[in-house]
Amino acid sequence: MPWAFPRTRWNNICNRQKFPHWRIQMTRYIKTACLIVVITIALVSAAFFSYKCIRQATVDAAPEETTGMTEATETVPPETAATTVPTEETVPEETAAETTLPEETVPVETEAPRVTIDAVPHYHQSEYPDIRYGNGTIATSGSSVAALAMVATYMTDHVYTPADIADYAVQYGGSHYGRLEKVSDLMQIPWKRALNVNEALKAVREGKVAIALMGSRSVFPGGNHFIVLTGVTEDGKIRVLDPDDRDYSAWGVGELLENGFPDGKLIAGYEGAWIYDKTQMPEEPFIYEPEPAPQESRYPGLELTDAEVELMADLIFMEAQSEPFEGQQAVAEVIFNRLKSGDFQSSIHSIIYAEEQFAAVKNLYLAKPTDTQYKAIERALNGPYVLPEDVVFYAKFAVNKKIWGTIGSHIFCYSY
Repeated sequence: MPWAFPRTRWNNICNRQKFPHWRIQMTRYIKTACLIVVITIALVSAAFFSYKCIRQATVDAAPEETTGMTEATETVPPETAATTVPTEETVPEETAAETTLPEETVPVETEAPRVTIDAVPHYHQSEYPDIRYGNGTIATSGSSVAALAMVATYMTDHVYTPADIADYAVQYGGSHYGRLEKVSDLMQIPWKRALNVNEALKAVREGKVAIALMGSRSVFPGGNHFIVLTGVTEDGKIRVLDPDDRDYSAWGVGELLENGFPDGKLIAGYEGAWIYDKTQMPEEPFIYEPEPAPQESRYPGLELTDAEVELMADLIFMEAQSEPFEGQQAVAEVIFNRLKSGDFQSSIHSIIYAEEQFAAVKNLYLAKPTDTQYKAIERALNGPYVLPEDVVFYAKFAVNKKIWGTIGSHIFCYSY
């Protein structure tokens, strides 16, 4: 009988080898999986890099018409040319006819030339801590209106403050950038939304200005902050005006504001931009002037406490936040009209909490009023007014047959 390895010893050896053999196989599988992941990442990165290169090439290829227009306007700015050419109005004919002195000695009264603002002014939102905007004030939440005030002043050659822009924007709800676009349209200031950060930076280098929205990943702490890109330094960096005048030394932003931003510092955290071209402004730009209030309030002697203002703002927010501004003001006027009529409760609080009068009362704790509701209260008190004094009802339906009219989804009615 040939010699044979003892079966017991052979089984022990096989059992010892099974475990290391399993580990070797798993190691191979893991290495193979890792290799597949690395190759996949490399392919995706290559595809993304190719896409960025193609996108960059598309952005850099500006139409010839735009280039020609830019070169022409840089050589002879329309505003400057208009102010240097004398007009017939400069020398009134009647003055020349009445005088007997030599023509060269006649004192001539000339019209004051239109002032051209060649540089974007710098406004700080911290100078307006008491003017409501959004859910706070201009100081806390108004970088968008401060930025637009800078650009609007530069574009129109008419001085606008952040308070002016906030007053104009208050009647429009929505996001801060939504208000920025609506107010730019209403002020007839030509603008376009940048497709990407490269288009915005290219426009600034062509002589335009831009308002940029910087997010939480930007060098500006806090995120959702609007800045103005105004030009280029001698070494090719972007000049920036920041509405926030806080001390940025801890973030290193102060040096960038002084010396200019490299492109990379603006690309990081970029959320969007709006481009403004002064060469496209009309010769006689639209100038916004706020509507004057009546000489006297039609509610003489009515002075609201802070608590009453807050209560009314909560109610208007819950009852009419989705209504147009006039509709929100009308809700406030209904309350004032009831108080003045003498046919209802004798205080703001009791009118609002009267039984079965305002459905939203039970949910006032959910209200988050903005500047729109507070402005509606102010105009309802001081004018210009929306409703007649004897309109005291509103609802989604007509509460009686004496209908005054409809604003938004509310039907307003006279007293019975």
